[in-house]
Amino acid sequence: MMILKFKVSILVVFSFFSVFSQQTKTDSLYHIINTTKNDSTKVAVYNQIVWKYLFSDKKKAKELIDTSEKIALAANEKFGYNSLLGIKGIYYDVNGKSDSAKYFFEKSLEYSRKNKFLVHEGHTLNNLGMYNWNQGNFEKALNYYFESIKLNQKIPEKQRGNIDANYNNIGLIYQEMHLYDKAINYHLKALKLRKQTKYIAAQIASHNNLGICYKELSQMKKAKESFEESIALAKQINPGNEYYTAIEGLASVEYKSGNYQKARDLYLQSLNRPKEVPINSKTKVNLYSSLAKVYIKLKQPGETIRYGELCLNELQLSSENKDYEVEVYKPLAEAYYTIGDIEKGSYYNSKFYEKTTQKFKEESAEFFQELEVKYETEKKEKDLAQEKVKVAERELRIKNKNNLLLISGFIILSILLLSWMFLSQQRFKNKQLQKEKELSEALLKIETNNRLQEQRLAISRDLHDNIGAQLTFIISSIDSLKMFLTNGEEKVIQKLSNISQFTKETITELRDTIWAMNKDEISVEDFKTRISNFIEQAKVSLYGISFEFTCNLPKETSFNSKDGMNIYRIIQESVNNAVKHAKATKIEVIVNKVNQQIEVIIKDNGNGFDVSDNSSGNGLNSIKKRALESNCKIKFESGSTGTIVSLLY
Repeated sequence: MMILKFKVSILVVFSFFSVFSQQTKTDSLYHIINTTKNDSTKVAVYNQIVWKYLFSDKKKAKELIDTSEKIALAANEKFGYNSLLGIKGIYYDVNGKSDSAKYFFEKSLEYSRKNKFLVHEGHTLNNLGMYNWNQGNFEKALNYYFESIKLNQKIPEKQRGNIDANYNNIGLIYQEMHLYDKAINYHLKALKLRKQTKYIAAQIASHNNLGICYKELSQMKKAKESFEESIALAKQINPGNEYYTAIEGLASVEYKSGNYQKARDLYLQSLNRPKEVPINSKTKVNLYSSLAKVYIKLKQPGETIRYGELCLNELQLSSENKDYEVEVYKPLAEAYYTIGDIEKGSYYNSKFYEKTTQKFKEESAEFFQELEVKYETEKKEKDLAQEKVKVAERELRIKNKNNLLLISGFIILSILLLSWMFLSQQRFKNKQLQKEKELSEALLKIETNNRLQEQRLAISRDLHDNIGAQLTFIISSIDSLKMFLTNGEEKVIQKLSNISQFTKETITELRDTIWAMNKDEISVEDFKTRISNFIEQAKVSLYGISFEFTCNLPKETSFNSKDGMNIYRIIQESVNNAVKHAKATKIEVIVNKVNQQIEVIIKDNGNGFDVSDNSSGNGLNSIKKRALESNCKIKFESGSTGTIVSLLY
């Protein structure tokens, strides 16, 4: 990220070298150095040559920087030396030495202001903005960019930096801060300036950035228009990486809008680009992951598995893209569950939750580290303030000794000053104690939540690894026993088959319980997937019965794990009753949102039962108990034409 940002900013950093076009060959530049006697020109040319090696040959770049610096200092060439200070800052930042980079950037800023080099001051402000952006100091970065824009208004237009790049960078920072409305404002300002200069490549970047922001704000129409405009512009200048970046952006909009076939076609278009347009590993991983998610929506588990495995294979080649792992595990788990491969589905499901938990812990660690740094900074500032007070008191005592005639006045002033400082210090301490208390409470809350999550995961693993393994062993043992029984022992075989089937159902119930335990809340997508998997398994195992499942809940709907599990179990028990007892041939499960409540209806065309009979069995009692636990209203309607179970949550 750091290197890429500086590569983008090269056009801004030293554009004032209009004497030398970027097409000038290195040999020609060395010829200028060897023939000119002007030290100012030599320094300027050396600084220009440095850019050729800055990102590719660290050793050569350092040699050129040292040579240029030696000439500039010997000739007292201040303008070229100021330019070199900025280059040194970029050199150290590119090579991971951020402290040295900061030192030279700040030295360049101080030097440019001292000598009133407004052009260099503007470039240095941009470099400091980029440096702080790379370090995650967004507020400082924004301040430097705004200061650069203000300064550019004082510089003659021909020497002025690229203000559109400043607006663009401000927009990108707001994007990283998830302040998309503000980001859009500055991307539009950048686009307006870029249209005036007719710089098409920069316009494409602005349209892509706007498309991303509009998509995040769910303004799909504007997002689509932005990416389509980017595509049209890219076609004008020979479609390259910018074109396919826009294609991928448009695909993400179609996916988020639910147009999965269009999304698939666009992702495939980007993936199958011409050989002359290179595609890096990160882009491949993103495309494979996106296609896996699209195909699971299109109910094509085979294609989901194909692209999911391609994604994992590509991830093995580079450790830089490991963040995408969690993106592909979920569709892979759903795909394997859909085709009935419970073992692989469970494997990828557990990998998904493992990586999600790991990511949460890492983000929590970063948060705590930031709090600790902030606390230490405030502590240092406090110590510095106290030291300043001591210095002021010493100076006051010295002045009192040398000014006996004014001693009374000094005493009064000292008392007033000390009183004010004491009150200020007390107020500061009180605020600090309050902050420390709030921090302690926050840390305690987070620690408690982490412990609960760890206990939940531990219980889930024990259930899966111990009880699940034992049940699987029972099934295997029963199947082995059946092989040794003769035809005359059909009743025994039938009994063993029933026990085996019951054990398998118990494993399924156990996995459902583990699924619910691993979540604080259940999204509507998880809920739909779980019921769909249950219905699909029923279709596979039960011939002659028609199943229909409809869910029209909004995407933002969610359940807590207890209520979600209870509703799922009620649906499951109702379907099982219709199959086992009612002899139904058609079963419908409908989930809707009605008047801010969730309505679940399970209908069948079976024999029905007597609703008034209180001895209906454990199944109905279990349904009523679960409904009561989740504060649900349950209603049974049954007759000769079938049964309707209505649940209102």
